[in-house]
Amino acid sequence: MRIRSIAFVLGLLVGCLAVSLLLPLFISLLYGEYDTAKLFVVSLLVILSIGVITSFATKPPKGEKVHLTARDGVAIVGLCWILATVICAIPYVLIADVNFAKGIFEAASGLSTTGASIFPDVEILPKGLLFWRSFTQWLGGLGIIVLSLAILPFLGAGGMQLYKAEVSGISKDKVAPRMIDTARSLWGVYIVLTFILWILLYFQGMSSFDAINHALTTLATGGFSTKNASLAAFTPLNQWTIIVFMYLGSINFTLHFLFLHGGIKKYFENEEFIYYSLFLLVGICIIAGHLYFDDTKAQSLLGEPAIPYTLERAFRDSAFQLISVTTTTGFVTADYLHWPVVTQVLILMYMMTGGCGGSTAGGMKFMRILILFKLIRNELNRLTHPQAVERIKVNHISIDPVAIRGVTTFFVIFFISIFFGTVILTATGLDLLTSFSAVITCISNAGPGLGLVGPAYNFSFLSEFNLTVLSGYMIFGRLEIFTFLLLFMPKFWRL
Repeated sequence: MRIRSIAFVLGLLVGCLAVSLLLPLFISLLYGEYDTAKLFVVSLLVILSIGVITSFATKPPKGEKVHLTARDGVAIVGLCWILATVICAIPYVLIADVNFAKGIFEAASGLSTTGASIFPDVEILPKGLLFWRSFTQWLGGLGIIVLSLAILPFLGAGGMQLYKAEVSGISKDKVAPRMIDTARSLWGVYIVLTFILWILLYFQGMSSFDAINHALTTLATGGFSTKNASLAAFTPLNQWTIIVFMYLGSINFTLHFLFLHGGIKKYFENEEFIYYSLFLLVGICIIAGHLYFDDTKAQSLLGEPAIPYTLERAFRDSAFQLISVTTTTGFVTADYLHWPVVTQVLILMYMMTGGCGGSTAGGMKFMRILILFKLIRNELNRLTHPQAVERIKVNHISIDPVAIRGVTTFFVIFFISIFFGTVILTATGLDLLTSFSAVITCISNAGPGLGLVGPAYNFSFLSEFNLTVLSGYMIFGRLEIFTFLLLFMPKFWRL
């Protein structure tokens, strides 16, 4: 374990986070929020000092590159997300005057792209802080480490170790021979899609500020909004546009890159994309059918009178809510707690599923679901034909037995973690439904849940202890369990 190299890279990453504060500082100055701007300057200086001192104290000898092992990469990624959460909480504590537990929760929710919030009224927050919330989600979308690989080329060969530890899902495809070029290509696609959405929303009637914030948090599948009513505060056209881009954000970004070079057929050559899209379409149709034919009333988050669902609104509300929770974005346009119970069960199930591997979405990832179902099918076939030997294949490529074992282990730990988290929260006095859904929404990085953390509520009523536990679950889910758990194993740190 190269402790000095790990500390050096962490110092550089902290410095990058400090520099990112220049953007919300500019927004504060642009809107005349000078007191807020001063506090951003204080935050920037404090964070930059930490990063500069750390990196200079651990800088490698002149001419020597940083070389990282796989274990070093895991340590850096895990420690980076924990450290970044603490650092990104500083502006919330200074500017919004919240306690540190709430600041940590909001920062963890931003970086992990969960979208759960402790602010009951976001519309009274300074615009600079609102932009900081959105920007942290955008940074966390494709990952702080992947961003750093795109702009810190001197990490050299160690960059691949960071990429493997950071990128979510089963597949860690490279779209270019060099790791740095891969990171830059993925971020290029990410930036272009964000820019396109910003322009579309602006020309559809959103203010430039609202448009850029929602573009940042949509492609990151994050869910922070500038309005208390989330996307219910905007037009149906805005909502349909957001639906499309939430979906795009939940697709493997490697496929978006390949689409630019090989056309739309690249999507349909991918099994995960096909089954994931069908999975969403079936869920949308089932929920829309219940809303339209069960005489469910359409209840907006704006407090408008409940009216019967039209066919268009039934499909729009079902598509928006289901895609939002499945992609773990967290935007809402309707209070689904007033929908039929069966639709709420579907929403909870889809929430845990998550998006595709290699996307900005959270959850278990659909690739793991696909592998698990193929594993079940093969086991049933084996019981029928004991002599048959079948390999699990995805996209005509056999999946390594080690990866399959990793998938089954992931599922076991995932649900055990939900069980223990629910026990911990209920022991503090929370009701079962709220506790259960709060843990699921945080470990899945989804945003709203059920009960007292439903789409019309927030997390501000929770105790500091509960907020700390759920903050840990958000990072735990964002790092997809294994990276986080390794940090707490003494054997992992032995030289």
